[in-house]
Amino acid sequence: MMRSNVEHALGMMRIYLVECATQNDWGDHRADELAQTIAACLRQSMEEPRQYEPKPDRKLSHDVLRRAIQFVNDNLDSKLKWDDIAADVGMDPFSFGRGFKLSTGMTPHQYIIRCRLRRAMKLLARGERPLADIALEVGCSCQSHLTTLFRSHLGTTPGAFRLSAREGQQHVPQFTAAMARHTPNRRTPLGQRSGVAAARIQAQ
Repeated sequence: MMRSNVEHALGMMRIYLVECATQNDWGDHRADELAQTIAACLRQSMEEPRQYEPKPDRKLSHDVLRRAIQFVNDNLDSKLKWDDIAADVGMDPFSFGRGFKLSTGMTPHQYIIRCRLRRAMKLLARGERPLADIALEVGCSCQSHLTTLFRSHLGTTPGAFRLSAREGQQHVPQFTAAMARHTPNRRTPLGQRSGVAAARIQAQ
């Protein structure tokens, strides 16, 4: 296994731990989700074609990464821009973007999408708030924008996800783990890669 593959898995672990420390949110569900995510990252890396090792570059310090994650989560309901996050941590956009990618395995934009989806999933599972309100709270311009994100990255719709959560949440952890290991902006929806659970949710 290439060193970059291991570093990608470690990057995912690092960002999870920083998120939990920042948001004071840790429990058995988080531990299970993290374990599934790392295993999926390693399994996917072993299946991918061998690539050349990237040139060494500087990762973000723990403090800078923590501040960036905090800024994103505190401002998720706004139109977050790469430049805004970089300015908040006192870095130029290029250096910040490169360092963030090396530290976490994803670009700032990809991380923002991941956060929007995760928060939307939590809100959908909790109650009956209108989808339009949830869309605005997670930084989407409208309900249609939120539906597009769900279809592109989870292979389902917000309404179908809420229905699944209401009927017992037996599939919700699988979708959470799948979304966490997913790198947004890839063409293949998670619904095509998450097995029986995805098929059942899409059928509802």
